[in-house]
Parts: sequence; structure tokens; C-alpha cells
Amino acid sequence: MSRIKEIQTLIRYGLYYLTEHADEEAIIDDFDIYDVENGILSGKIRRTWSKEGKYEVVGTSLDGREISIVCRFTLSKKVCITTVYEDNY
Repeated sequence: MSRIKEIQTLIRYGLYYLTEHADEEAIIDDFDIYDVENGILSGKIRRTWSKEGKYEVVGTSLDGREISIVCRFTLSKKVCITTVYEDNY
């Protein structure tokens, strides 16, 4: 299974959490948890940081804006979302 499919499956089952930083950044850009979920479920991996095991997923929020989510897998097989931001690339 591809990494994006693994991430999306865990999101669908609710096996994820946002760090405090990710939650704060989402609020700054006027995103909520549903935007984050939709961004991942509609998204694709744009970048990876192999050493850190992190992935940048770019998708669409519920209101149609581009959203970027940086996440990683935890040892307990969950997705840890470390930051969220409006994608302006």
C-alpha cells in the first residue's frame, strides 16, 4: 500500500491526532478538523523528509482552499499531524 493510502486509511478510522502547534496553525488560517481531514483524504504527498519520516500532504479544504498538512507515523501506528497551513504555492 502506498504511503498516502496508509495515511488516508488511518485518518478514515480516526487514528490520528494534531499537535498543539498544528491546532494553533490551523486556527490561524481558519481551518478546522474537518478541513484537515478533507485535505488528507483528497490529497497527495508532495514532499517527504526521509530522515524524520515526515510527509507533506497537499489537498483541498472543505471551502475549496489548498491546504498543506505535515504528518508522520507514530510507533503506535497513528498519524501525528505536526503542522497545517494554507498552501500558497
